Amino acid sequence: MANDTTKKTIQPAESFRALPVETPDNLTNIRIILFEPREPGNIGSVARVVKGMGLPQLYLVNPVQFQNVDAAWYMAHGAKDVLENAIVVPELKKALEGVQYLVGTTHRRRDMRLPQPVTAREAADTIASISQDKQVALLFGREDFGLSTDQMSLCQLTASVPMATKNPSLNLAQAVQIFAYEVFIASLEDHPLTEIDYAEVNALEEFYGRVTRLLDKVGMSPYNEEWETYLKSLRRVFSRAPLESRDIATLDMIFSTTYRHIVRLEEE
Repeated sequence: MANDTTKKTIQPAESFRALPVETPDNLTNIRIILFEPREPGNIGSVARVVKGMGLPQLYLVNPVQFQNVDAAWYMAHGAKDVLENAIVVPELKKALEGVQYLVGTTHRRRDMRLPQPVTAREAADTIASISQDKQVALLFGREDFGLSTDQMSLCQLTASVPMATKNPSLNLAQAVQIFAYEVFIASLEDHPLTEIDYAEVNALEEFYGRVTRLLDKVGMSPYNEEWETYLKSLRRVFSRAPLESRDIATLDMIFSTTYRHIVRLEEE
C-alpha cells in the first residue's frame, strides 16, 4: 500500500488568535522605559508583554545584568528578539532622547506639587492620540521604590492602576501589561492628529536649567536654597499649558538675552 504524504501548511500567526486585529501603526511611536529594573525575570517578562502588545521600543536604564541570566530568557519566551534588541542606556536622559510626551506610572500618593494621576485607561487614550505622529514614552520605576518625585516631575502626565486594596501592589511586569493592553485597545480607535508640536522632554529640562541659572545670576534664592523644590514648582507652572518647540524658543529669547546682558554688565 502506498504511503500517504501529508503536507503541513504553516498558518499565519493571526489564524491562531481568538480575536485577530490589525496592529495600529502608532504603536511604533511608543517607548516603554524601565528605570533600573532589578530582576532579570521581570525584564524578560516585560519583553514578552511589549512583543504581544505590538510595542517595539524597549529601553532599559541602568538595569541589573540580565544578558547571561537564564530567568530573563525563559520569561521572554516568544519575545527573545525584543530582549536582544532592548536598548540599554546608563541614564534616563539618554532614554528620553526624541521623546515629546512622557507618562510616569505610580501606585503611591505623590507630592501635591505633581499632577494628580489619572487612570491607566485615561492615560492610554491620551497616549494613543498623541502617538499618532509624535514620540511618547511610558516610564516605569524600580520594583522596590518605583519612580522618585524628581523623575515624576519630568512627566507631562502621571497615571496609576486603580485597585480594590492597598496591598499587594502590582509587580513590574504586571503593571506594564496593564498599561500596554490599555494602550493597544485605545489605539484600535481612530484618533485625529494633535495640532500641538510638543517640545522634547530633554529640551524642556534644558530650558528649566537655563531659567534657574538666570534666577541664580540675579541673586534670587528659593526658600532654604532648595532649588529642586523650586524647580518642581516651576515645572508645574509651565505645564499648565503644553509647551511647544516655538514656545521654548520664544521664552528662551527672553531669558538668554537677559542672562547675556547681565554677564556683559559684570565684565564692564
